[in-house]
Amino acid sequence: MKISASDQIAAWFTALPPQTKKRVRAALRALAKGKGDIKGLQGDLEGFSRLRIGGIRILHRQVSAREIKLEYANTRDVVYEMFRQLLAGEKE
Repeated sequence: MKISASDQIAAWFTALPPQTKKRVRAALRALAKGKGDIKGLQGDLEGFSRLRIGGIRILHRQVSAREIKLEYANTRDVVYEMFRQLLAGEKE
């Protein structure tokens, strides 16, 4: 499965420390195989899923049968609220 990433994800990933990058890469390889701590989101974020990597959450969606788009990543305490704000800004 192909994984593509938003600009936010690319910038966020670049800023990570080396050990965290290693963990994220491993989790993304597992995601490409349909494995990992993945959970579908509900409510206003329905249609998106989250990948949990310790205290990090990566929000993503299935674009097609062969592609996953990574939309937003951050720490657990802010990721959902920040992503909701981003989505609300896109709708305006």
